[in-house]
Amino acid sequence: QTGTATPLAAAQGQAVNCLGCSAQGDLWAWGGQAGELCLWQAQTSQPSVLAAYDGAWIDTLAWHPTLPLLAYGIGSTVHIWEATTQQAVAALNFEASSALHLAWHPQGDRLAVSGHGGVKVWSQADWTAPPTAIDVPGASLCCAWSADGRYLGSGNLDRTLTVTEWGSPPPWLMQGFPGKVRQIDWSMPDTSLGSPLVAAACVEGITVWERGPQAKKGGWQSQVLQHHQDRVNAIAFQPNSLLLASAGQDGRVALWREGRKLDQSLQVFSTGVSTLAWSPTGDRLLAGGNNGEVVLWQVSRRAQGFG
Repeated sequence: QTGTATPLAAAQGQAVNCLGCSAQGDLWAWGGQAGELCLWQAQTSQPSVLAAYDGAWIDTLAWHPTLPLLAYGIGSTVHIWEATTQQAVAALNFEASSALHLAWHPQGDRLAVSGHGGVKVWSQADWTAPPTAIDVPGASLCCAWSADGRYLGSGNLDRTLTVTEWGSPPPWLMQGFPGKVRQIDWSMPDTSLGSPLVAAACVEGITVWERGPQAKKGGWQSQVLQHHQDRVNAIAFQPNSLLLASAGQDGRVALWREGRKLDQSLQVFSTGVSTLAWSPTGDRLLAGGNNGEVVLWQVSRRAQGFG
């Protein structure tokens, strides 16, 4: 059954573009068109503003998978900040464009950044070293590592999805999308397939790809999920699960069992849901709205739904 969401931020007329939860589960961060990086501690009633940038949007952020490190993008610069000491750790320059999306490797030893021309991957061992570049046509709008760190996916402006097996180029190229691929995410590895699922959001639909024994020459097979009545703005698999959450411009958040079957759909914001993120334990789901709202749900793993 669907319970009442806990509001964390009220509407203020400017969209929330990105949000996420720390590995320890005690810190949530979000940012957006207001140019403010907001931090909320789970035991407090109100979020605080960590940083503010006049005239700049905060489009992307990502928490380190094990450490209290937060990466976020302002223009072409990616800032890395240590939450415990509240100190800056590094500033990475994408150079070719704004940093459009960020993704930490599951082992936390590298950070992937999407932008014009593809994905650049920096090593945490030496932030000053030149990054590894993975080229894509046009621009990479979003990137994500598989849970086992084996694959790096990129959703692209030219209506393609590329999947690179790390250390084994060239990438697979998935085509046929009706528009640019705005968001991608990976499930836990599916034991029946020996491979994780990768979901890609494009226009009103979500395409879920799997690499299975039936696929020719080890390739990928797809299934299209349709429910949202307007653009899908965000997708995220529940950690250690095949439960997929999706958020749409139609104002709805939907949950998909096994990454394929619609389980629940909830009308959240009348102006549209712009982004969402799970807690590391998968028992909480945070959603941000086009009007600046932020709400939190408890999610039951047993019922696979809102609680």
